[in-house]
Amino acid sequence: MKINEEYDELRKKYKLPSFDEVNYEFEISTLDVNKIPSLSRGILRAICNKMGLFLNYVEPVISPNPQGLHGYIEIQNTTNDEKKEIFEFYKDLSKKYHKAYSTELTEKEEEIIKEIKNVLKYWDSVRVRFKKISEVINKAWEKELEKEKIETIG
Repeated sequence: MKINEEYDELRKKYKLPSFDEVNYEFEISTLDVNKIPSLSRGILRAICNKMGLFLNYVEPVISPNPQGLHGYIEIQNTTNDEKKEIFEFYKDLSKKYHKAYSTELTEKEEEIIKEIKNVLKYWDSVRVRFKKISEVINKAWEKELEKEKIETIG
């Protein structure tokens, strides 16, 4: 059975969003239904992977490696208010990430689907907040490049 067909069965049974909506955000079409024991667990795992990517992206700003230049540059070029906003996002997403991963370990499909629905409810706000944070981090790098230009000229 194809993944979109198997998903459609879950969608009808649990009133989930369309396959295309979920696939757009979490790339569930890459799941091999013949290699996973449960599509619902595979979907939740894909969601957790995306959350993990977001967390890894912002972590250097709030907890830089002391020997790492990457986090140092981002820390030096962000304001305290921006760091606070990033930290709040990190805490909020971490809580949801751990909840989702612990739910993924259950054998009960209903609990897994309930967690998928919970994540999908707030995902738009996560995406909006992450976009704003990624713009702050990109600007931090632009500021660093400007500093380098000024230092090279002077």
